[in-house]
Amino acid sequence: MGIFSAGIEYFVNGGPVMYPLLFCSLATVSISVERWLFFRAGDSGSEFTRDFCSAIERDDWKTAKGLAESTHGVVAKLAVTVMTRHGNFERLENFVSVRAERAIDKFEKNLNYLNVIVTLSPVLGLLGTVTGMIGSFHSFNQRMDNPIAVTAGIGEALITTVFGLCISIVSICMYAYFMRRLKAVSLNIEEVGNTLLEAIAKNLDGEPSHQETMQRRGTDT
Repeated sequence: MGIFSAGIEYFVNGGPVMYPLLFCSLATVSISVERWLFFRAGDSGSEFTRDFCSAIERDDWKTAKGLAESTHGVVAKLAVTVMTRHGNFERLENFVSVRAERAIDKFEKNLNYLNVIVTLSPVLGLLGTVTGMIGSFHSFNQRMDNPIAVTAGIGEALITTVFGLCISIVSICMYAYFMRRLKAVSLNIEEVGNTLLEAIAKNLDGEPSHQETMQRRGTDT
C-alpha cells in the first residue's frame, strides 16, 4: 500500500503532463502484449522452415505438405496454400509475392506506434520539467524567505523527465525485440516461398509439353 501511495503522490506532483505519459505507458504495455500474442500464434518458427525446405529439396512433397498442415502460423499456412494452388508459374509467383507482403504487414501492425512512443515520451517528460521549472521560478520572489521550497519545486518538475525516460527505455527494448522477430519471420517467408517456386519451376521444366506427348503417342502407334 505504501508503494501504491507513493506512486500516486509522484503522479500528482508531476503535473498535467503525467496524463499523456500515463497514456504512453498504457499504450506500450497494450501493444507489447498484443504483438507478443500475435507473434506467438503467427510465427511458424525457424525449425519448421528448415525441415520444410529440406523435404522440398529432397522432392518429398508428401512429408512437406504434412508438416505444413500440422504446423500453426502464417508461413505454414502460406506453404499449404501454394502447394494446393493450381495455375501457371508466373501467376503463382505473383501470388506468393502478394501473400508474403500481406503476411509481413500483419506482423508489422502497431509497431510504428512503439517507435513513436520511443521519441514522444522523453519529449513529453522534458516538456513537463520545463513547465514545472517555469512555475517554480515564477514564484521565486514569493519564496525568497524559503529557498528550499524552490528546490523542492524543481525536484517535482524533474519527475516527468524520469517517467518519460523510463517509458522510452521500455518501448525501445520491446521495439527492438519485435523487430528482431519480424526479421526472422520475413526471412522464413522468403526462404519457404523461394524454395517452393524453385521446386515447382523445376518440376514444370521436367514435364513434357502437350505436343511432345502427342508425338510420342503417334510414334508408339
